[in-house]
Amino acid sequence: MNSPTKMLSLNEAAEHLGLHYMTVYKYVRSGKLVGHKNGGSWEVSLADLDSLSQIEPAPAGRGHRSLGKKSGLFLQALLTGDQPGSWSIVQGAFDVGASVEDVICEVVVPALRAVGDQWAHGRLEVYEEHRASSIVLSILGRMQGLPQRRGRKRGSVLIACPPLETHGLPAAMCAELVRSRGFSPINLGADTPVDTIVKAALSTNELVAIVLSTVSSTSEKTLIEVVKAVHGSLPTTPVMIGGVWPDLPDNVVSINGFPSMLNQLELLGESQ
Repeated sequence: MNSPTKMLSLNEAAEHLGLHYMTVYKYVRSGKLVGHKNGGSWEVSLADLDSLSQIEPAPAGRGHRSLGKKSGLFLQALLTGDQPGSWSIVQGAFDVGASVEDVICEVVVPALRAVGDQWAHGRLEVYEEHRASSIVLSILGRMQGLPQRRGRKRGSVLIACPPLETHGLPAAMCAELVRSRGFSPINLGADTPVDTIVKAALSTNELVAIVLSTVSSTSEKTLIEVVKAVHGSLPTTPVMIGGVWPDLPDNVVSINGFPSMLNQLELLGESQ
């Protein structure tokens, strides 16, 4: 005999998920979570509640903690445009000991990847994808107010999107990851002219490295032009480029993902 489905009030559901009541209510009203009226009050099934957070699990972070469930909840908050709920989920991850690096790599990035996949398959409107990006940018801004790593500053990292690269969100995430490791990030943002990158590099004190953030719009020819211009003025400055680029010059490091970038920065920091 099948056991009866356990039903929860929205208050109980919010407590179960560690979210605000209004966040769960928005999930029900938007159709992201199936709700049932009982005597004028909304209820949801425990099974539906648990399936809400089930997306492909993120890799376990330091401390062998999986934040995949929170990434699923974060995705739902992004899809409903719930900015307070999104921050509540991020804050909940911090409250259980997750670091900025854990949250960005294991909560934010998988959720954004899912948003991008849904948009690519026509399941989201452009405004919904842009709204999700805007919410993440606001969360990154709030992260800047968190207590910073103690100890001496480890130098500066210049971050820029090359010409024609219009996706500035990865650069913003890169900046917060760099900050979390004790470096001082200088983020020039999207579609930065080559001469601006060079001028900024020349005026940056204790420059450890330049990170060129790329997603889809940058040609290899443009990247090589940027590298040549940078090394023409700063021949010993390390340059890291996001993505897999097999034909870049030998003095340029191709970084496939944020963890790879952070590992390279740590090596550079140790050699300072």
